[in-house]
Amino acid sequence: MTHARRTLLLLFLLAVYLAPRVRSMAGDLFRGDGFDPFLPTVRALEQRIADGRFADALPLAIELDRAYPRQAPIALLLARVHHGLNDAPQEAAAWERYVAMSPAPAEACPALPEAYARARQPAESLHAYERCVQFAPDDPEVFVDLGEAYALNRRERDACAAFEHAAALDPENPVTRRRLQTLRDGSR
Repeated sequence: MTHARRTLLLLFLLAVYLAPRVRSMAGDLFRGDGFDPFLPTVRALEQRIADGRFADALPLAIELDRAYPRQAPIALLLARVHHGLNDAPQEAAAWERYVAMSPAPAEACPALPEAYARARQPAESLHAYERCVQFAPDDPEVFVDLGEAYALNRRERDACAAFEHAAALDPENPVTRRRLQTLRDGSR
């Protein structure tokens, strides 16, 4: 047996040995109400989403949401299903639930404000962009998104401030600097 085959065999045996432990550790994160992220229903839902079968995924997502109403991963999957169905109001509602429950609400950005924008709710969209900055204050991209939202709402000073903050966080980004210069030139 060659060294490479021996290594692959050892890695396979190690994976088989560790799989129940990894599953147990991951499941422990969600045991508050008995939710197991490896449930067959969750896997079936994820597969339907991956296949783009959103209409088929919706009943499963609703079933899981009813069974586990306080689980952020289910709210995220429900948001993805509603996005695939082009149901922006329901997508925004699912993202809001995700933000309320998740220890990492920044993962909802920029999907949450974009859902509000598609639902033709510009004030809520802008507010969501502002909240995204609070979730990830060190991410220049959220400040760029906020700057663009301010610019769309004709709030040039606020847009410039957001782009300046993004440029301070990532001074090497030429796109941010150009966008900031364009805003400054337009406000003169």
